[in-house]
Amino acid sequence: MKKVRFWQLIGACAIGICWSWWCHNAILANTLPPNLPIPLELAAVSNLPKSIDNSSPSLNYRANGEWIGRSILPSQQEIETAPPGDWVWIEIKNAPATARQTIGKTLRLTWQPQSRIAADVRQVTTDIKFAAGTIASQKQGNIHPLRLNGRSAVGALQSLAGARAEDDVLVRLSGVNLTAESGSKTPLLTIDREPIQIAGTMTGLVQILGTDNSRQPACKGHSGCPNEYFKVRHYDLNSHGFNGQIETIRIPQMPAQPSGLLPSTIRDLERSPAGSQGWYIYGERDRQNLFTVTAIQPRALFTLVPQREITDTNAKLDYLNLQHWQNIDRQKGQLSQVKFRGLSSEHPIERLGDRALLIHLFGGIGGKTGDNPGVWQTVTGHFAYGIATVTRSTFTGELEWNFEYDQVYAHNPNGIIAGKQDWATYMGHLQRGWLGTRPVSDLLISYPPVTADYDFGGIKLSPLTELQRQLTIFAARYRTGDGTGNASVTPATSCVQDANQALYVTIRQLNLQVSAQPQIQTWLATHPQHPQTLRFRELQSLGAELETTLAPLGIVRQDWQQNAAKLSGIDSDRGFASSDNPLAGLVSWRTMLPRGAQDGIAKIFNSRGATIWFLNTYQVGGVNLDITPIAPTILFGQIPILATLVVRMWAGLVTLPSSSDCLLGLGLLTSYAAINLPIGFKSGFLSFQAFAPKLGGRIWQQMRLWIFLFFLPALIEEILFRLLLIPHPIETVSTPNMYIWSLISLILFIAYHPFNALTFYKLGNPTFMDWRFLTLAGLLGIVCTIAYLSTGSIWIPVIIHWLVVGSWLEFFGGDRHLKPKD
Repeated sequence: MKKVRFWQLIGACAIGICWSWWCHNAILANTLPPNLPIPLELAAVSNLPKSIDNSSPSLNYRANGEWIGRSILPSQQEIETAPPGDWVWIEIKNAPATARQTIGKTLRLTWQPQSRIAADVRQVTTDIKFAAGTIASQKQGNIHPLRLNGRSAVGALQSLAGARAEDDVLVRLSGVNLTAESGSKTPLLTIDREPIQIAGTMTGLVQILGTDNSRQPACKGHSGCPNEYFKVRHYDLNSHGFNGQIETIRIPQMPAQPSGLLPSTIRDLERSPAGSQGWYIYGERDRQNLFTVTAIQPRALFTLVPQREITDTNAKLDYLNLQHWQNIDRQKGQLSQVKFRGLSSEHPIERLGDRALLIHLFGGIGGKTGDNPGVWQTVTGHFAYGIATVTRSTFTGELEWNFEYDQVYAHNPNGIIAGKQDWATYMGHLQRGWLGTRPVSDLLISYPPVTADYDFGGIKLSPLTELQRQLTIFAARYRTGDGTGNASVTPATSCVQDANQALYVTIRQLNLQVSAQPQIQTWLATHPQHPQTLRFRELQSLGAELETTLAPLGIVRQDWQQNAAKLSGIDSDRGFASSDNPLAGLVSWRTMLPRGAQDGIAKIFNSRGATIWFLNTYQVGGVNLDITPIAPTILFGQIPILATLVVRMWAGLVTLPSSSDCLLGLGLLTSYAAINLPIGFKSGFLSFQAFAPKLGGRIWQQMRLWIFLFFLPALIEEILFRLLLIPHPIETVSTPNMYIWSLISLILFIAYHPFNALTFYKLGNPTFMDWRFLTLAGLLGIVCTIAYLSTGSIWIPVIIHWLVVGSWLEFFGGDRHLKPKD
């Protein structure tokens, strides 16, 4: 079986070599940065607050976390004189009441020694020496960890602190333990989970009233705005509305990139429809006690009241396939919330503490100052996983969604750092966020087998926590470039490929934990009908389906296998593997492009009755007439018909039939024979003729005939009438649409034969006009359609078609019908 799959893979690679080359160029064209004269991080700092007044939060503002600090990379000399291990300095910006004395101090931050993340960090700790590709990438304008070049034993904390040229990474800490350094009274902070990158130490909820023209002139021109001062009214909890204090704040206009693109705009920000329920603002107070904003977040996007709720199964599929990214240019400046009501939810309404799997995708920037056009009409976008949690707002007391992205992010010109980030940092940051420039869709998937934790008599499993763990490891690897200082994008290594590699490793880790724990097996066996057991069986089934999606050829990439073995401790001595071979991307082709990955995984969860939220923004914020939103696409996605045909061709040809698929094909072929033979013999269309091969030219002639029949009519007709016309199962179109296209395919397949007899294949006249032939051809079309829709592989219907036609010609008088008439 392995040999068969090997040669099938070789064939698939040969068929897809051009497609791989297209993907390679499409991805690079959409991700290579412009040639920047200076890093954007240096261009932006002049317009953000340089000094911060560490005054305590007021009634109108809250601290953006219990423990907040600025991460500072220690010098090489400090590292050499300190105890071994991964650690950094942290300047404390906020602390809980019991540790207020630490605010303003700089402490040492490290991992809790016995925590699981400490063991994970040891696996990703590496020496860093810039490779030639890193130097070339720097010249293109990408920001790499220059301060880490030449250092030894760089861990996850140091790679985060040293990711940019300055110590400007602000983080929120959780799982904190404040102790004293060994042998001294100096405070030491230890943590048991990854720090979260945040945009500001303080946050408020305001309604933007307009510019404060007493300070600067009003906005002029089409883009940007020279007046950075705005009057805002704060939210008042007692009246549950924006009836609080009026204040003037500063929302800086960020400088344009060399291409002319403004990373955010503040012109007419008060008129934005996205701000109908107010804005969360993040930032600091400057020395004049003026609140200066570093990030904004539209409150309306995170409420638990969707703008639209869909319950019908076919309507859900129509939204996924057609409406999700449709006509987004008309929605510029707006946001939307769509909810699929789940079929298997344990509770229909979200509750405090509920978690959801987050799948993030952004699209392209069109217009005068937008991205360079993608090659082959493809807009790749960006993909990421994360966790969304239902929390209670400290401002309104209402429940709302709270996001944490786990970004597997290549080095880039914007200074975005791979790792855990909250929404305001990744999306709402005025300089580095994507809220104002890109269309974005965040899918929140609530599916209890995945989003709920398990407790098997004291042994606990958490699928979401395990996924976060794996993503943390991949993010740390991306920050260091596995020692080269460079994480770049190729068809085989990218945000979408490696985020889904983390998903694959998570599935493997969960399976390993269960198989290695007899207590879990015993618990499941003794509680067969327990709701947790039923939920766990669903998780196992989902894992198997996701593995098929991640390895659609039935072969797992070698680098994925090696990394899974290392992280599970099976082969911990070997290093991490990463392939830059474009052909490796073909093995995991369904996760090569971000749009295809998000759509595919969403459809899997939707088919299982999950609750799914679609939280979409379309270049939200101030007015910028120089850009337009462009939807992310699959290959050739801006030519929809061509994109659909390419996906169907590739999916049908490279989907290899399993043993159960072969048994299904055999059953269908037997059923066809049981129906076809009686009809054919009774009507006189079929007549049995003995097969009497002779040695020499006769048998060679028969072999050539069978080889020819495999390609024509079997392969060619199945491609034309099944592969290209009928939606592939991975498209998961609605049932009515599937029936309609299957019927169209069958009608065309039957009608093609008389047409062929009158035009290209005159020997088929009058046989191909005979009602008996057309009846049997129609039955064959039905059988091949069932085989294709059931297996997703074109090869089962091709073989059925081939055997039927060959048998008709050889054994049942078909050659007699097609002989030239005298």
